[in-house]
Amino acid sequence: MKKEISPELYNYNKFPGPSFARVGDKVVAEQIQLDLVENYKEAFDQTAFGQRFSQLMLKFDYIVGDWGNEQLRLKGFYKDDRKVASEQKIGRLDDYLTEFCNFGCAYFILENPNPQELPVELEDKPARRRRNRSRNRNRQQDSAGKQSQNQKQQGTKGTKKQDSKKQEQKRQENKKQGQKATFTIRNEEKSSQIRKKKTDRKPDQPRKKASQEPKETKRGFVIRQK
Repeated sequence: MKKEISPELYNYNKFPGPSFARVGDKVVAEQIQLDLVENYKEAFDQTAFGQRFSQLMLKFDYIVGDWGNEQLRLKGFYKDDRKVASEQKIGRLDDYLTEFCNFGCAYFILENPNPQELPVELEDKPARRRRNRSRNRNRQQDSAGKQSQNQKQQGTKGTKKQDSKKQEQKRQENKKQGQKATFTIRNEEKSSQIRKKKTDRKPDQPRKKASQEPKETKRGFVIRQK
């Protein structure tokens, strides 16, 4: 069987909420006592306040409630001598009402004479998160290893390309040198052949002269006969 709870005791933050009662300028609940400092346009409603109230509001020195669109909103402030942000001090209440509240809205201020520092509950970290961290580390290490391998491969590729370029340059130089050597050899062969021809012609010249002499004598002999 579900427990039936009246809407007056329904709390939006913690179910069910405390039931507040107003006694003069004091608002009282179970182990809670607050002072009503200001009640502009009779804004304080104990049932609506109980519905919106949360235990987290007890850490503030002041609790401010303002109405907008028929809904109550609560905001906590500290005293001016507290070492907190200036926006959270009660001295900035006018700025809060003008900037964040409806113009001319109804509001009230409750003072908390005994603010309570609520203990912070530490959540136990599950083992899965640790595993995830270890996995993330392993992934980072793997990615770093892959990057180093890629860099090494790129370096080896660059060196191979440089070596191939050097080898091609050497081959081209060797080809040029071979062409020069063959050219010089051919030139030497041609010069040697020319020299041989010259040496062969020299002994033939006196024979030709000897052969020419009898012709001349024959010619002279014929002339004499005439």
